[in-house]
Amino acid sequence: MIRISNIQLFVLIMVFEVGSTTLFALGIGAKQDAWIVILLSAIVGLALVWVYTQFPKYYPNQNFSEILNDVVGKVIAIPLLLLYGLYFFGQASHNFYEFGLLIKMTALEKTPLIVILYFFIFVMIYILSLGFEVLARTCEILLPYLVGFLVIIYILTLFSGQVDFSSLRPVLGDGLQPILGELHRVIAFPFGEMVVFLMFWHYIDDQKLIRKTALLAVGIAAFLLMISLIVIVSILDSELAANVEVPLLETILTINIAEIITNLDSIAVFIMFIGGFYKTALHFWGFSLAMTWLFNVKSSKWIMGISGLLLPLFSIYRFPGFAQQRWIGEMGLTTILIFSFLPVLLCVIMFMKQRKKS
Repeated sequence: MIRISNIQLFVLIMVFEVGSTTLFALGIGAKQDAWIVILLSAIVGLALVWVYTQFPKYYPNQNFSEILNDVVGKVIAIPLLLLYGLYFFGQASHNFYEFGLLIKMTALEKTPLIVILYFFIFVMIYILSLGFEVLARTCEILLPYLVGFLVIIYILTLFSGQVDFSSLRPVLGDGLQPILGELHRVIAFPFGEMVVFLMFWHYIDDQKLIRKTALLAVGIAAFLLMISLIVIVSILDSELAANVEVPLLETILTINIAEIITNLDSIAVFIMFIGGFYKTALHFWGFSLAMTWLFNVKSSKWIMGISGLLLPLFSIYRFPGFAQQRWIGEMGLTTILIFSFLPVLLCVIMFMKQRKKS
């Protein structure tokens, strides 16, 4: 039986939420008020986490398939589980292609994208085949480096003399409309993507501490995202941050302290790789579990192996380029929101059934 500690759950959520989203200027459509978008979205995200953690409260140590069967019945549970599995595969493909392409653009320009993606997936399949707890342990080792690098970036930008906090003013200069217009995007990415953890609650040792652990991790992650965005906007200005492909990389490239501490783009590459790897791995593992439960397979290794080898080809076929990938991602926000808020309805049904039983 796979078991991970609550500390490992904490680090998985932190890397999942922080690892990729710090690279981008979330909510930048609201310009200098983008940090308010993250703050409001985080409140909705925490409410969603509260809903997601209701499931292990009512069904401790039961997997998501068993919970669905009890809540909505087998007839509805089977297609619902299939849809969630396909959704997780789609998200894995999106993250997989995005971070493979970012690494090619920033670090391995002459390496074919398909080669990068296959090296990526071989490592992922190997770690996941060893067990979910191995993925959690590696994450436990790498999280301090990830957070440490982010903190170093924040500190060095302050000493570089490039920070201009006046870029954050005026607060609410354009009113609430731009903030409300961006809110659904940040709720979906990254907070709505937390729905994938419904697949993993049954792995956690102490079921009673799942909610506290998840809420704490998402709260700290939201704080780091807000600080990251403030730093990006303070250095690049909201207009430039909205138009560059990787705002964090551009921010790091501005660091130049006495011509000694400079060219720190390797830090951005490290953050890209860690964030992209774990975000893809968790969605891919969620897909593998859904298919394993759906077809009642004893081991998910065959599913991981076959679908993993097809993932690079599917990703390249699905996304002809970076611009199209961003556009498809924008169009897919509605899908993320649907799958993120669907557990709210399931939670209401679950509450009514539990109340009827009592």
